[in-house]
This record gives sequence, C-alpha cells and structure tokens, in this order.
Amino acid sequence: MKKESYLNSISPGELHVVILGLNHITAPVWLRDKAHFSREDIRLITKQLLAQEDFHEIVILSTCNRSELYAVTSRPDGKESVMEELWCNTKGLNTEELHQHSYYLKHTEAINHLFRVVSSLDSMVVGENQILGQVKEAYEYAIENSSVDYFFNFLFQAAFRVGKRVRSETSLNEGAVSISYAAVELAKKVLGRNLNERVAGVVGSGEMGELTAFHLNKTGVSKFIFFNRSLNRAEKVAARFGGEIHTLPALNEKLCLCDIIVSCTGALDPVILKEHVEKAIKLRNGMPMFLIDIAAPRDIEEDVQHIKNTFLFTIDDLKEVVGNNLLLRQDAAKTAMTIVEEETTAVETWYHNLELGETIKKLRQKFNDVVNKELSRHLKNQAPEVADTLEKLARGLLGKFLHTPITGLKNLSEKGGGRRASQIAEQIFLLNNDNTD
Repeated sequence: MKKESYLNSISPGELHVVILGLNHITAPVWLRDKAHFSREDIRLITKQLLAQEDFHEIVILSTCNRSELYAVTSRPDGKESVMEELWCNTKGLNTEELHQHSYYLKHTEAINHLFRVVSSLDSMVVGENQILGQVKEAYEYAIENSSVDYFFNFLFQAAFRVGKRVRSETSLNEGAVSISYAAVELAKKVLGRNLNERVAGVVGSGEMGELTAFHLNKTGVSKFIFFNRSLNRAEKVAARFGGEIHTLPALNEKLCLCDIIVSCTGALDPVILKEHVEKAIKLRNGMPMFLIDIAAPRDIEEDVQHIKNTFLFTIDDLKEVVGNNLLLRQDAAKTAMTIVEEETTAVETWYHNLELGETIKKLRQKFNDVVNKELSRHLKNQAPEVADTLEKLARGLLGKFLHTPITGLKNLSEKGGGRRASQIAEQIFLLNNDNTD
C-alpha cells in the first residue's frame, strides 16, 4: 500500500470521489453472491488499484445486499472500466453482466450515495440498523490497509455524522417494515429479548428464508437447522450462517429440536402438519415452540394454533404492523433525505473551498513571480538600503493589491460559489497561463 501521501504532488481541489457498485436494486441475488468480496479480495483489489497512477484512496464495502468500490482519483473519467476489469478478474465475473447490473457514480452523486447508504435510505429494508456499522468496518479495514488519506478521512467521518443524525433526529429505524424482520421482532416478544441460546429452524432457503436467518443471526441466534427441497440451496445459506441442513421429509424427526420455526417455502400444500407439531411438543416436554408462517399459500396447518405451548403466527398477523410502520418510515425518510442533502451541500462547500485555496495560492504565486522579476531588473545597481526599501514597498503593494480580489473570492465561496470563484479568478488573472510578462 502507498505510505507517502499523494497530496505532496496533487492539490486537493483536483480530487474526485467515484463509486462502482451493485446492490439489491440493480442486481439479482445470484450475481450479488458471486460478486461479494472477502477480506482477502478487498486487500488484493485495494493493492492493485493503488498501484495505478490515478487511484489515491480506496474503501471497499461488501454486504449481503451490496458490494461497492469507493475511490479517490484525480481523473474520474475512464476509471469505470479499470475497476470493472479488476472486479471481474478477482471474482470470475462476466464483464458485460457486471456492467449491466452495476452503477458508476462521480463526485456529488457519489457523496450523496454514500450518505444515503449510511442512513439506510438505500437499504432493502429502509431504516435497518446494520449498515452504519458495516460501513464503519469497511472504513476501518481500509485504514488497516493504509488506503485512506486526507479526502476519505474527512468524507467518511462526515458520513458517520450523517448516519447518527438520521438515527437521532428521525424515527426512520423504529418499527419493523419487512415481514422477515417483523417475524424476528415478534419472536423476541414471545420468547424473550435474548435469543442467543435458541435454536431456529428455517424451512425454505429462498431469499425470504435467507433474510429471516440474517435477522435472527443479528439478534444473537447462532444455532440453525435449515430445511429445503434442494440441499444445494440449503448448503449455500448454511455456509453463511452455520447449522445443519436437511430435506423437507426430515421435519417430522427434527422439529422437536427447534425453539423457533420460520416457514417460507413455495409449496402449494402445508409442509408442517398438526401431527408433526404435536409429536415435537411431546418430545420437548412442554417447552414452548414459536412458529411463524410467512408463506403464501400457508406452510403450517391452521389447527396447529390449538396445540398447547405453541405460538403460531401467520403473514396476515404481520402485515398490518408492517403497513403502519411503513407509513411512519415514509415520513421519516423525507426528513432523513433533507439531512442527507444538507450534509452533501456542506461537503461540496468544503471541497470547493479546497479548490479556491489552490486558486488563491496560484494567484499569489503568479503575482509574486511578477514582483520578483521586476525587482531583479531594478535592484541590480541599487545600494543595499535602497534595494531593501524598494523590496518592502513592492511586497507591501502586492499584498494591498491582492487583498480586495482575494476577499471577494472568499466571500463568493462562503456563499456556496467556491467553484465559480475559482473559475472567475482563473479567467480574469489568466492563472493557467505561465506568461508573467
């Protein structure tokens, strides 16, 4: 990784943030799984990108629903293909498929996107709490790899501030807004907040089953038994969360091991029968069993609700709660988006002030060169005391002449016109023209 700061040779005003990513909106689950980065992938890609001339800082975020490469570059155009090629080579992806399902964002769009991500406005479940911690982990791993510097240190600290503001100033993360999350919240109410020692049986290993396992795991559940028609799919989910895998016929034998059962298959007829649950409850010596049926049509026979020490809830029990919470979160999301826009503008102002600082530096240098050239012409044959007086006069006049335009540029920048101020100064004073005659 690079150790010496690139800012020794590049001005901050020349920097741009770019993001290449895919998420649950743009890519199907099979591609998200295949494109997911391990820590070793992240280390390798970071090293390869930083070895190239125009990549200066790198952070890589990879969760179950998104993978994103964040980079600081002085030349944002043309970097998409470079990043795509490295991604495909590392993960064995098809370039066309990645390009079709990914997005490439530059500067203001990229900054705004990061702020929406940490606020969970861009999450599959808007308002979920995990993403802020996941972004922090990605940033901290980038620090370990020495792949962040001045720009990303500022930007990601700003992002964490945005995430905290959204959580403290809005109700965006309050209340369950997905069926799977609501099921887990309901399990905590029935069985107690601490589910660490509970065994969860997940029947059906499709996207809903995997999402439910994710929420259970985040709550503290670490013991899983996965039941599915296809063992291949169950193996993939079990590889992520750990646990046993069985085909559906094993339900009758293994059901008694589960404190929580979440069923979400695509079967046309019930897969968990009353006789299965009666047998399981008898083998559990009366220990309660919590069952959630989030399939349509139903997976669990309706008569199960009459069995002692069982708690059966269906998707209809959850829909009303989810619907009410969604309405609340929609209002909160509007407030959260206002915070995101405010903070994006604040970062843009900071960035343009960086740019103006470089412009003022060039302005001072240009006219200081003029003064030096004129002094070298006229001080050759002067007595030392005269030369000293003339130099002080020239330097003093230069400061007074530049005071008004510099003050005007700073005032314009403070009103949000930093880039415009730089453009005006460059045009009026010909700052990109090296001729000082």
